[in-house]
Amino acid sequence: MRRKARGKAGVFAVSFLPQFVPQGAPVPPTLLAFSVIWAVIDLLWYLPLIWLAGRVRGVLQRRSIQRRMEQVSGALLVGLGMRLAVGS
Repeated sequence: MRRKARGKAGVFAVSFLPQFVPQGAPVPPTLLAFSVIWAVIDLLWYLPLIWLAGRVRGVLQRRSIQRRMEQVSGALLVGLGMRLAVGS
């Protein structure tokens, strides 16, 4: 499945980036520059996101937090079920 995701991203990049190449600019170097810029932006976005996920994971693995999330999600499901039953 990972392989398909990369293939889809590649197809998207090949179909998306060429429209931004300026008229008369050399296509391969411009597309390479766009690809590098895209990779840097992805890196700047995903590194903090991964760091944050690692920090949150430690908190979410606490038994008290898990119990509270189960209580809240259970209450939400019961509430939605009641709303659906009353609305029908």
